[in-house]
Amino acid sequence: MYYWTVVAVVVVFVCSCERSALVELRRDDSTPEQLMDKLAQAMRDRDKALYETLLDEDFWFSETDCLGNSVFENDLETELIIIAGSRDESSKGLFDIFRDFSYDFELIRRSRELGAEYPEAFEGDPDGHPDEDWEVLYGRVQMLMLDENGDGFRVDQFMTFKLRQDEEGHWRMVRWLDDPPGGLCVGAGKILAEAVTWGQIKNSIFPIGSS
Repeated sequence: MYYWTVVAVVVVFVCSCERSALVELRRDDSTPEQLMDKLAQAMRDRDKALYETLLDEDFWFSETDCLGNSVFENDLETELIIIAGSRDESSKGLFDIFRDFSYDFELIRRSRELGAEYPEAFEGDPDGHPDEDWEVLYGRVQMLMLDENGDGFRVDQFMTFKLRQDEEGHWRMVRWLDDPPGGLCVGAGKILAEAVTWGQIKNSIFPIGSS
């Protein structure tokens, strides 16, 4: 059994299939900490239904390179296809490909984005939320994913999770932001060593702008 060590990698096959709503699961996510615990549970158990309930309807994933340029970004619908595969099972997602999935989040910094300080610079501004405050958790994420042959990938990347609270008091993830590979960026945005990131892999199979 062997695996390759890379930074933030997944391999999935995606499609633009329509998805129907999942039945809501009972969950205890009345605090940000509980939501992050549920996220870890969903990842480790490869629980598609639970994972979906943790995401906000305005969920947005983004990864940038050393210069701050977008490597990959996706909305809720694409995220569910990448992670869970298509509803008709015609294409596999990350949770289907890997039989073993370890996940660990080490919190480094927690803060709050006050709505008054984040006005919408333009219509649809992903950073703007003037009418509500968001909880922000920044930390190190480590994952190990292995398929049925014992092959797989290791993830080691710093990530930011932004959470919003709904009208019922439940917290949901509204933003998942990946940093460039830690320690690989040097002066003028140059990359010290070649690395394949989660966002780059997602982009290779679901290119930005595809539908």
